[in-house]
Amino acid sequence: MLEECPKSPNCVSSFSQNKSHYIKPIEIVGNVNEAREKLIQILKNLHGEILQENKDYIKVAFYSKFFKFEDIAEFQIDSNKKIINVRSAAQTGWYDFGVNRKRIEKIRQELN
Repeated sequence: MLEECPKSPNCVSSFSQNKSHYIKPIEIVGNVNEAREKLIQILKNLHGEILQENKDYIKVAFYSKFFKFEDIAEFQIDSNKKIINVRSAAQTGWYDFGVNRKRIEKIRQELN
């Protein structure tokens, strides 16, 4: 399970009980291994720096263009349910202007 979001409005998670932080997990259409490989390619195309990777977990850093603010996104692949649980959060500041939610939705769209 991924860590709960802090109270600040700069995080989204598919495990969150807080409505403002909640985001739906990404559904896997088709083969789980192919979806995992496609996810990794999408993350690289979005200039993500993969920090940790194994069969069912990927942790990636994204940096804003101008100020180089860091966001950390985590993807937990549940092969049985054919979903990818997600958490994405800014590492500094209070508000992220919805960047983390938008990024996850972009990844969802590109994956399916």
